[in-house]
Amino acid sequence: MMLRSIVGASPRLTAAAALAALTALVGCEDKPSKLSVGTAPAVPCDLKAEGLAGTEWVINRINPDKTEVPDHAARLKFFDEGGKLKAKYNVMSVAAMYTYDCEVTPNGLTCKEPPKPKDYCQALVAGKAECTPEALKAIAPDLSDEAIATGIKEANEVIAKFKGGPDWGKFEFNNNNLGNKLRGILYVKVNDKQCNLRVTDNYMTIYNGKKLEDSNPVGTNAFVKNGLGELLWEDCKDTTGFIPLGAEGFPADPAKAQPVVLHPAGSTVHYYVLAADLQAPVEGCSYSYQTWLGGKPLAKDLKPAEVDGPAGKRLEWHVSQTFDAPSATGDGEVLALDLTKTCAGKEPEKRLLCAQVMVK
Repeated sequence: MMLRSIVGASPRLTAAAALAALTALVGCEDKPSKLSVGTAPAVPCDLKAEGLAGTEWVINRINPDKTEVPDHAARLKFFDEGGKLKAKYNVMSVAAMYTYDCEVTPNGLTCKEPPKPKDYCQALVAGKAECTPEALKAIAPDLSDEAIATGIKEANEVIAKFKGGPDWGKFEFNNNNLGNKLRGILYVKVNDKQCNLRVTDNYMTIYNGKKLEDSNPVGTNAFVKNGLGELLWEDCKDTTGFIPLGAEGFPADPAKAQPVVLHPAGSTVHYYVLAADLQAPVEGCSYSYQTWLGGKPLAKDLKPAEVDGPAGKRLEWHVSQTFDAPSATGDGEVLALDLTKTCAGKEPEKRLLCAQVMVK
């Protein structure tokens, strides 16, 4: 489940062991769902659902021996944007980060990803139902009339490309199955006794023309305040411009370079940025970057080297990392490069690139 998108289907990130794909690094990994309760707080709890902006939370993982460990593999961050409460949540993905809009309810918070009317329309048609403004409004009452009209138009353009063609059956399957996760939904309750959050991680899909809701593999768990330090909260969409290699040395032909995704324990992996638009320095611009490993800071205040290339000066973004032990999970190891391009008179440009390897 490493593909970011499939024919006619809405892109949705997933994480799995199919490392050879490496065209995406995300999604909803198959982790066991457990309800953890946490230990009693030492001080009175002053948590309020409406006051969560600016707080970070990580899942309270329960080990086989019943000990509890905060684990940033699933992490949740609340923030205020224009007076509205929002959340960033990774659904236990190794590189994806999703944004949710939150509303205070009598039971706590309900947080949902922004609606995707185009994808809903495709799912309805693939399930042999009719995509109408009324049908879309019933699925997502928060959709505006303008968004509905645009979604229907865009979906019809996609449907027209496949309808009656050899890939129509594939289109129907990709858009009409219970695993087609069309909208993430979080139900968040404040647990006053443990002074933590009880988070239920669900998703909405449309199957055979009907709206359904089911649980993501993360399930329902206690989340505790982040005490693990700085964590990565950005979504990594660029998974092809930064590749791992088995030996040091910039590829002679970057366009033909292939990532080396399997490495023995104790080996050093060499990573290079091969994105074409990041090769040549731009006059009046400076570059810096920091690295993250598994969502935690690795190194900061780094700068690419300027080296001589066939066409003049070239930026060389090189990161080396030694992995002493085999990967603990089937997700492998994800290294991210968070770069900033600063040019005179312009706002700095940010970009996050990720690469995944498996150490055996």
